[in-house]
Amino acid sequence: MAIQPAIYLMPYPGASPRLSVIIHSEVKATLTVYDAWLDLQEGFVHNGNDNGRPSSGYFPLVISPSSRAGILFSIRLGKTNNEDEGEVTNPESILNIRYGISGDRTLGAHLPVIIESSGIEDAKQDLLFKSALVLQRPVLDPCLTVGFLPLPSEGLRVGQLITMKWRIERLNNLQENEDSKCNLDDVLYEIDAKSENWMIAGRKRGHVSLSPDQGSRMVISILCMPLVAGYVRPPKLGLPNIDEANISCNPAAPHLVCVLPPPLSSSFCIPA
Repeated sequence: MAIQPAIYLMPYPGASPRLSVIIHSEVKATLTVYDAWLDLQEGFVHNGNDNGRPSSGYFPLVISPSSRAGILFSIRLGKTNNEDEGEVTNPESILNIRYGISGDRTLGAHLPVIIESSGIEDAKQDLLFKSALVLQRPVLDPCLTVGFLPLPSEGLRVGQLITMKWRIERLNNLQENEDSKCNLDDVLYEIDAKSENWMIAGRKRGHVSLSPDQGSRMVISILCMPLVAGYVRPPKLGLPNIDEANISCNPAAPHLVCVLPPPLSSSFCIPA
């Protein structure tokens, strides 16, 4: 895959949230991004424009082989109808990137959509990358924060065990929230992962004890093995007995992670 969107919401004090999209060229070719836009789900709107274009839109954006570039969207919270949550027409946001590849490869491994065009000037082939993501409204007064700790620097590979870690931190004392669902010193956790993409070595569900004092932390480690190569959604840690409105994700988990094929895979052999 030639484009890797790593998507994070980055709220700044007194400012609107920013949505950062990191594009990583992992092929021996140059990527040229001609356009990018974000179709937002219900409850979010763009700042300053209605066409969904990024605030850092300097196109065309040329990305050299094995390098990275970023696109920044400025968004804000919009109105949402809580009474009709079951009738939401746009439950997820869609990231669209129109790009081209020049070099040793002409197609990305993610099977992009080829844009139909006509005319001599359109002899080059434009590709369209689309990715669905679900944005969560920020938690105004969280009592717990769940952070996804960085992955090993050597990367992920099919068939190799890795340890994924999440940090749970208490943001206030139990005594300050006696009537809250956060008033728990025994926290239930569960791991949500697609069985066709990940094998979990151990329990997917368990309890951890978290001190009632503000700032207390606990790290949950899960041993798992990726089963398929490509860009896949990583396992997700959930706290079933805590309302999502009381949980903040910081740092947030990446939208997708790159999993390399097994070391002896012929797909990485270069013909003589």
